[in-house]
Amino acid sequence: MLRRRRTHQFKRNTRNTNPNRRRVMLRNIHRKILLRRRIYALIQIAADERAAQP
Repeated sequence: MLRRRRTHQFKRNTRNTNPNRRRVMLRNIHRKILLRRRIYALIQIAADERAAQP
């Protein structure tokens, strides 16, 4: 399973910055989330292949 992340501090940081910086921070965190999901999917595929082999 994907672990739940603590976002309270991050949200507070983004709320208190200027809009350009906020955009950059959100883009960076979004990339991190996408990367995490991709890695998780690859792990799941590998586990399924291992289970399928006799």
